[in-house]
Amino acid sequence: MSDDFTTAMQLLLGERPSLEDVQQATSLLERQSEQGNGDASERCALVAALGSVRPPDWGRALDLLATAAAQGSRSAQEQLLLLLDNECDPDLPRQAGPEFWLSARLKVPLDERMRAGEKQTLSESPRIRLIRDFLTPAEARWLVGLARERLAPATVFDQETGGQTTDSARNNSFLVFRLGEMNLVTEVIRQRISTATKLPVPVFEPSQVLHYAVGQRFKPHHDFLDPDNPAYQSSLTVFGQRIATFLIYLNDGYEGGETSFPAIGLNFRAKQGDALFWANVTQDGAPDLKTVHAGLPPMSGEKWVFSQWIRDRLPQP
Repeated sequence: MSDDFTTAMQLLLGERPSLEDVQQATSLLERQSEQGNGDASERCALVAALGSVRPPDWGRALDLLATAAAQGSRSAQEQLLLLLDNECDPDLPRQAGPEFWLSARLKVPLDERMRAGEKQTLSESPRIRLIRDFLTPAEARWLVGLARERLAPATVFDQETGGQTTDSARNNSFLVFRLGEMNLVTEVIRQRISTATKLPVPVFEPSQVLHYAVGQRFKPHHDFLDPDNPAYQSSLTVFGQRIATFLIYLNDGYEGGETSFPAIGLNFRAKQGDALFWANVTQDGAPDLKTVHAGLPPMSGEKWVFSQWIRDRLPQP
């Protein structure tokens, strides 16, 4: 692996890369892409879709993904096949030249992949909605595969400092998709969430995949940040309030593990691919105390969830 590629990834894997970091990383990755580095081309595809350096360009993103696939990037090949046919697990052909990957890229139904399904109302106070089959089983399995070997103890906001810390209230594990770990498939899913919520992707926090083993849980809590807590003022000033939560359930095969809303007596059990989302604030923007919720522990098996928190403004410098 080249020094340029390693440096670029180190820049992108920071907790909050600066614009200068992203610009430098992009320059390094583009140079490597031109020299035939498939992994660099795959990263360039993500940068093109995000619009971190230039305006978002999904056509260029798919072109770069096809280039990366032709250059031998296994990740790019899997992503392209999954975007082409999200009903099937990516099955890499044994012999496929550049023409195969270019043909696959031209057939990707991008608009269809970003379309969200029909919403069902589970509650009006608080506002809770359900979309069945938001992800296909193949998409869900692929996300679990990305996260399984990269999990870390899940964190929460420290009510004293405002930083991230581990706490006995949340003893599950997670993977946070920071800029260096995202990919075109996760960005398509975030675009699909944007379609469902009518909220723009730039106000999304880094996505997470959550894992709950038997007995692991997230005790009752609110996702909004208490505006009266001085420790949260920095986060609120820079990122705004956390106004919405979007969960996608990635697997079946476990008992228990419901998402519980004790204030309204709702215990929700999803099936693989279903999405549950709710507003953490009332119509006038005040924190909605009725949104107190918990991730109940699985009694058998394991539970996987894709989690997306959404703020109310673009990050402030």
